[in-house]
Amino acid sequence: MAGENLICQTRQSIDRVRQRTCEQGGMMEQRQFMPQLVEQLPTDVFIHYFHIAAGTETLPHHHRWGQVHLIKHGVLEMEVEGQKMVSPAGYAIWTPANVVHRAYNRKDIEYCAININQHLVAQLPQQACMIALSPLVQAIIDDLVHREVAAVDNYQDQCLTDVLIARLASAKRMDNFLPTTSDTLLNPILASLEADPADNRSLGEWAKHVYSTERTLTRRFQRELKMSFNEWRQRLKVVHALHLLKLQYSINDVAFSLGYSQASSFIKMFRRQTGMTPEVYRSKLLTLQGER
Repeated sequence: MAGENLICQTRQSIDRVRQRTCEQGGMMEQRQFMPQLVEQLPTDVFIHYFHIAAGTETLPHHHRWGQVHLIKHGVLEMEVEGQKMVSPAGYAIWTPANVVHRAYNRKDIEYCAININQHLVAQLPQQACMIALSPLVQAIIDDLVHREVAAVDNYQDQCLTDVLIARLASAKRMDNFLPTTSDTLLNPILASLEADPADNRSLGEWAKHVYSTERTLTRRFQRELKMSFNEWRQRLKVVHALHLLKLQYSINDVAFSLGYSQASSFIKMFRRQTGMTPEVYRSKLLTLQGER
């Protein structure tokens, strides 16, 4: 009963946000809400899964347990202890117990939170991070969601979630898929590229734009973002591509809108970053939409 009350209260909170979210003069009105907070979970593993409308922001909060945050498609944007984290489908964001976090979604998302009691997370990271979802982990989550499991309170589901936690603990981790920085040289470059991901200016050209040198920018990308300029730009293109693929743009149109002269180059980059082609991603997306 406690589990049913918790998930009902949370869904009601989000339903109220969805009812208040409306189009006004072509602009989506932003709404805020505070997730339902309780002292303890009804079971050691408890799962939330629901649709959240575009323009919804959760206020800063924390829990006494760890959370795995993931989405079915699109991009999840969170702020964890003041740092922005961007997670595309195929990854999850892990927040340990008592870590302050908030989220804002620009587009509609299908959100899932796997809440795990503190005594079960010893092998999971002690710091917030992103976790790559293996096919087995994704299959377990899909099964739990398909059966609408909320409170994990029987032997079979406990076995499944034991495997899930163990595989999450050994999965590939990264600090952030698309990190940000307040660095005075890099910040204007990142902001310009986010506004126009089709901008294909070279790092040398950007160096002239910000009155610096290519060598200096190369060092700062590695120091501040832990990756190269080209890697960061490709990840940005993936984030935008996920949204465009959801809107049913053709692969060619998506590629051209992101600055590629040939779709084959875009497909190669997308597969390297996500492990699948854009067409396979879209096929999975359509299958998931058909199941709703």
